[in-house]
Amino acid sequence: MPRERHEKHERYGIHGRLRTASIATLAALWLLFAAFYALNAFEGAENRLYDRMHQRVRPVDSRVVIIAVDDASIARLGQWPWPRDVMGGVVDVLTEGGAAVVGIDVLFDTPSRVPGEDERLAGSLVRAGNVVLSAYGLFRARTADGPMRADELVAPVDALRGGEPPIRLAHVNGLTEGDGVMRRALLELYYGETRYRSLAAEMYKLYKGAEPNIPTDGAGRYYISFTGRAGWYHPLSFADVHQGRVPPGYFKDRLVLIGPYAQGLARDWQFTAIDGDRPTYGVEIHANMLQQLLEGNFLTDLPRWIGFAVFSIFTLSAAALFLRRKPRLGLVLLLVLLLAYGGATYLIARGGYVTRVIYAPAFCVLAYFASLAWHYAQTRADEARVRSTFGKYMAPNVLRKILDEGEDGLKLGGQRRTVTVLFVDIRGFTPLSESVPPEEIVQILNEYLNLVASCIHRHGGTLDKFIGDAAMAFWGAPYDVPDHTLAAVRAALAMREESAALERKLTLKYGRGVRFGIGVNTGDAIIGNIGASFRMDYTAIGDTVNTAARLESNAAPGQILISRAAADNLPDKSVELNFLGGLKVKGKAEEVPVYEVIGA
Repeated sequence: MPRERHEKHERYGIHGRLRTASIATLAALWLLFAAFYALNAFEGAENRLYDRMHQRVRPVDSRVVIIAVDDASIARLGQWPWPRDVMGGVVDVLTEGGAAVVGIDVLFDTPSRVPGEDERLAGSLVRAGNVVLSAYGLFRARTADGPMRADELVAPVDALRGGEPPIRLAHVNGLTEGDGVMRRALLELYYGETRYRSLAAEMYKLYKGAEPNIPTDGAGRYYISFTGRAGWYHPLSFADVHQGRVPPGYFKDRLVLIGPYAQGLARDWQFTAIDGDRPTYGVEIHANMLQQLLEGNFLTDLPRWIGFAVFSIFTLSAAALFLRRKPRLGLVLLLVLLLAYGGATYLIARGGYVTRVIYAPAFCVLAYFASLAWHYAQTRADEARVRSTFGKYMAPNVLRKILDEGEDGLKLGGQRRTVTVLFVDIRGFTPLSESVPPEEIVQILNEYLNLVASCIHRHGGTLDKFIGDAAMAFWGAPYDVPDHTLAAVRAALAMREESAALERKLTLKYGRGVRFGIGVNTGDAIIGNIGASFRMDYTAIGDTVNTAARLESNAAPGQILISRAAADNLPDKSVELNFLGGLKVKGKAEEVPVYEVIGA
């Protein structure tokens, strides 16, 4: 049982903890973005994206005409407000010209100071029979559920609303979002039990003889599809119409809007979704709304559950994919997901639906970077584990290569590989140890073994182990080393050359020195973790290893012996060799052909 628990712990290890942490992070991130989606936390950004996606300029409908109470008209006709007879005169021109419908975006909420003027204007309105006057609702609070109900209504004076039939009234209330931009219109509002359509909707009903079919939300709001930016309708100057510069016939069968078109009159302007950096006058906004009704071009909100389903499909898919993929593939998947989401959003918009767009791609991007961070943490943990395991056994450049390739570059467990094995032993160390204090012996031994390890590492070898005053190393595992036999022989030559200085120092100090005996062999060996479940060594075993050890034991002080297999694996003329003949070694029936390395 202890062994099973140990193995289970090893399997789980740091990878399991990091994976659990990454799953928990992505789950928390998803819940956060789901809450953001439900609350529309990024409403400002969503609104700006809506403006770009859904608003496109298009040609003005020639049936819609604006008569502007502009600065030029005020200069020619006098200070605003004008006498009611001035407005009545223009209404008479429009009646004479055969205008289909007239909408006046002016609030006649105070009586005229000139007796009889209100009645004369009312007479003009009744004779026309197709005029819609404006009213404005005042609200203490807005509601998103049920129809909008005004607490007060600013309406024309009674003298203008009398007559038979009564003059039609419509509201001119505008709706703006939190950023001060107008994107939606209010189809109708109630004051008491009376319903007031918008100016555009009332004009449409009078023109078509039927209610407009508009998709609205619970509060009676709908999205405006704006025709164009400020000035798009090229309004006529009121003074030109009043003074006869525009022939009455021009207005035949047209829908005419009259309203302020100068900033000095009143704050009758808004920033719109299609022109957010320049104000658009209210009368022109009504013209946009009227043209939208004539064209039947409407947007509607995508049902909330469908939008959330689309959000969930893409975000949960992203989380699942990023957990199992490496960063480069994850980046490709991220791009594919974003393109797919963009395509789905495009189709939704083409279908006339408005949905929340930002949340899913924002989650996908953050989820990718979160998975990237966890993958980096996992890589660093793997690197630390590999450094801890192999840092003392192989050359730094080999270790860096393994870390660069990750676990694909390091296959632990038994595998057969062709390697070159080197054994090195210190000759004369035992006699020296008998005449030198123990602490000095340890220091001497450490100097020699440091030299051995340095030569092995510099030539790309893997230091397997120290065996007392001997050492074992191999080339060709865990990473392929080009010309591994030549690298091993050069490491042996470096040991022999660099040990000369140590030998001279010992001879001067103790009267005797030590030298290396080295054996090298090339062939197949089993490479892997060998040992108990709680203590393993990464090592090489097999006949190739045993033969290298036998060669080392037969080497004289300062001699490097290599087998024929090693000699045959050396590049031509790379090393100077001397053939010594056959050597009888323990464990082999036949003699082993042996060469002495002279130099390189």
